[in-house]
Amino acid sequence: MSKRRLNTHRLSFLAALYIFVQALALGHSAAHADQPHKHYGVTCQLKVVAQDQAILPTFDTLPPALPAPEIAETSFYIEAPRWSRPPGRAPPPRSPPSLQQ
Repeated sequence: MSKRRLNTHRLSFLAALYIFVQALALGHSAAHADQPHKHYGVTCQLKVVAQDQAILPTFDTLPPALPAPEIAETSFYIEAPRWSRPPGRAPPPRSPPSLQQ
């Protein structure tokens, strides 16, 4: 097999493995509802991580507001030249060479 095809197969296998493990973890959390339980006599340490988030401290007063930055007035419009007539004639169209030369 070529190296590119081998890399494609490896990437496909890793993506499938990742999806399979995520499906197993979702099934495990749905079956046990994140309650303490044991597997073969050992306490299971898997749980939903979203419940262990740190709580951010609250402030009694808001921090002072920063002054708004000054924005320079710039024009993004480029004015097109005004012609009384087109600047020149277009070249004649090209055609295949004639056979009668």
